[in-house]
Amino acid sequence: MFNAKLYNESNALQKTNTIKYLEEYKDMINWKKDSSILDIGCGDGSLTLKIFKELIPNCKTMTGCDISEDMIRFANEHYASGRVNFTTLNIEGELPHDLRERFHHVITFFALNWCRQQQTAFQNIYDMLKDQGSCFAIVTGKESLFDAYRNLAKAEKWKPWVTDVEKYISPYHDSQDSLKEMQQLLGKIGFTITKLELKMIFHEYENLEKLKGGIMSVVPFKIPDELYDDFFIDLSQEMQMFDTKKYNYKKSSNDFVFNVQILVLYVEKK
Repeated sequence: MFNAKLYNESNALQKTNTIKYLEEYKDMINWKKDSSILDIGCGDGSLTLKIFKELIPNCKTMTGCDISEDMIRFANEHYASGRVNFTTLNIEGELPHDLRERFHHVITFFALNWCRQQQTAFQNIYDMLKDQGSCFAIVTGKESLFDAYRNLAKAEKWKPWVTDVEKYISPYHDSQDSLKEMQQLLGKIGFTITKLELKMIFHEYENLEKLKGGIMSVVPFKIPDELYDDFFIDLSQEMQMFDTKKYNYKKSSNDFVFNVQILVLYVEKK
């Protein structure tokens, strides 16, 4: 069962940062007046509504989509209105005809890195955009969390629960040149690239409990309640090891910091 309170508490910092990124790039995005906007990976819909109210109130319609039926059901019950709506969509699946060439802008944050079929996902975005439409996206690249998954999947203690880890790891985590990979992919589909950059972000939490909430909110494995705290201890220790030894970060989970490398892109359909 979807727990809205836990979801919002654990994702509060990520939501704040998402708003910050949109504000940082707002002059580049150049929202069209009376436009139709799609938010891919909208979750419970709360951030979609916040973006609509605070950043793009002059748009005509805002649509949030997510693969989770539970999330979309909750979003429609709590955040839908005459100009804001939510629909279930698998961005890697077959694109419904009524979504083709429908939107002026597409936005998506920390969602596309869950897609194994990157070309299909971006092709669908291209096909949903009107001519002269644009897409602003943030895609997770490397992070110690993914390395920790792989190690815990080998541990006898966690093998029963930490399974199929590769499908939860960003396609760009092992890349030697994720910028080049993304550039080639976007060009192949036909996008005009206005902005493409690799950035490091450091999610700093106030205390260990909030760090736990932030990290565990994105962990996809069904860890038994009685093992939850123990799992987080082992997971954070693995992350600490990779942060310091593999990536040479100055701060790590020991300092209540969750380090993430991201790809930021703004592309247009011309």
